[in-house]
Amino acid sequence: MSNTENIKRVRIYLNERDSTAGQPLYLATLERLRREGATGATALRGVAGFGAGLQLHAATLGEFTAAPIVIEWVDRAERVGRILPLLDELLSAALITIEDLRVYRAVLRSGGPFGDRTVGQVMLRAPATARPDLTVRAAAELMLARDQPWLPILDERGGILGMLSADDLPLRAGLSLPLRLFPALSAAEQQAVLEQLPARPAGEIMIVDPRTAYVESSIAQALGPMIEWGIDALPVLDRSGQLVGLFGGEQALRAAQRAPTSTAGPVRDAEPPTPVSLVMQRSVPSIAAAAPLEAVIPQLLAAPERFVVVLEDGRPIGTISDMRLAQRLAEPARTAWLAVLRTPAAPPALPPESDHAGAAGALADRDTPTIGAPAPQDEAIRLMLEGGYERLLVLEDDGRLAGVVSRRAIVRGLAQAAG
Repeated sequence: MSNTENIKRVRIYLNERDSTAGQPLYLATLERLRREGATGATALRGVAGFGAGLQLHAATLGEFTAAPIVIEWVDRAERVGRILPLLDELLSAALITIEDLRVYRAVLRSGGPFGDRTVGQVMLRAPATARPDLTVRAAAELMLARDQPWLPILDERGGILGMLSADDLPLRAGLSLPLRLFPALSAAEQQAVLEQLPARPAGEIMIVDPRTAYVESSIAQALGPMIEWGIDALPVLDRSGQLVGLFGGEQALRAAQRAPTSTAGPVRDAEPPTPVSLVMQRSVPSIAAAAPLEAVIPQLLAAPERFVVVLEDGRPIGTISDMRLAQRLAEPARTAWLAVLRTPAAPPALPPESDHAGAAGALADRDTPTIGAPAPQDEAIRLMLEGGYERLLVLEDDGRLAGVVSRRAIVRGLAQAAG
């Protein structure tokens, strides 16, 4: 038998007469352990015993009638390390011991999707940064060159002043097309879009006083404000307040992928794997494969994430996105599509020859990745990271569309599981 997982046994020595708020202390302790997420604990009643407190009171033999109580709690080391300090006030006078255990067999609550990893262990190191006087255009070019949609703006000491994101550029600087579409543009088209940016310093349009993460924070602590405030990435600071990295959804997914899972061996997880069906989005924009381009465009513009699923006989055959149309449309329809993206409120002026039945099916990306609804969430993470996919189509057993699962949805689910 071999087991390398770090399992601890905690013993808490009490007396049946010990109480708190009118309740036996051992019951209050068990309830607190349960509430904080301990795997399980048992209170054992002894025949007789004494401790330092009894000796201080010069106990007589009759005082041994109060039976000793020992609480045994066996759990993963990271959970013991998290919960035990929370009992300090409740058990300020109790004897508490901790031992390493060699486990033959156990079913324990999982260590969560991230285990005991910290932000500093999984963050993007040495990210591209800028000073506040860098021009907006130079900042955009730097983000493109480094394939980094978030740019920390630093002072001369390396402290964080603000953050600039790719999503800020259309809103705050008037960029006519988002940076994520630049791979579909020619070099000349890219330069024409960048030349429209104002000659302003990045410091004028950055988000000031951004939320940050401490390098030693747990991943769950960093994900909390990201989910609450809809932030895609946080600058990571060291003890002196200097930037040391970036933490975002990509890093959270990789941390969850690396986390050990216990499905076999002496120590197994009590919880079953999370199925994709629990985190997927069921309401998905879709269009029939026989639809003409004239019908595709308004559907695409109305979709929050600018993609629609193409269905044939009720089954998905692929997807169409704003990027897909920019890559696949022939001229002059492509130029008309880019003009629509620049001014979505204006009615599209498509050439008549481009509007033929079946355009949706012909333009669909048929290599769109899929996954079964019962598949474990870990498999979705693996597919996304290995293929660089933003989302996966989720299928029922009969091949019909069940929903779609995105990176953002999985990160939200991981944050909830991490508690």
